[in-house]
Amino acid sequence: MEVGMAGCQSVSARQWAWGLAGAVAAAVAAAALGIWFGSDLVGWFVGTGATAAVPLVMRSHRKAYARTCYVMGVALLIWSFLGAMFLMLWFVPAALLLLVAAFVDADNRPSSRFVVFTPLAGIATVAAMALL
Repeated sequence: MEVGMAGCQSVSARQWAWGLAGAVAAAVAAAALGIWFGSDLVGWFVGTGATAAVPLVMRSHRKAYARTCYVMGVALLIWSFLGAMFLMLWFVPAALLLLVAAFVDADNRPSSRFVVFTPLAGIATVAAMALL
C-alpha cells in the first residue's frame, strides 16, 4: 500500500481494538505492580499507566497525535525520574516509546520550537512546584 503526503494509511477497527486492549493490559499491569509493591501505590501506578493511552484519543488528528505523544512522553519521563523512590522507573520504557512515536511520521514531526519548549516547560513546572 502506497502512502503519499496527502493520504494516510488506514487502520482497521481490529487494530484499534488490539491497541486499546494493549493500553488496558498496560494499565492492569501497572495496577498489579502497584499492588505488589504496596497498596498505597496502586493509584499512582494506575494513573501513570493511564497516561500512555492519552494519545489514542487523538488518533484521527495526525498532528495532534504526534504532539500528544511527545508531551505525554516528556511528562512520563519527568514523572518517572521524580517518582524513582516510588518505583516509577518502570515507566521509562513507555516514555521513550511515546517519544519515538512522536517522530515516526516524517511528514508530521513536531516543530523544533515545540520540541525545545516542552521539556523546558516540564522542568519549569517541577521547579515551580518545588518552590511552593
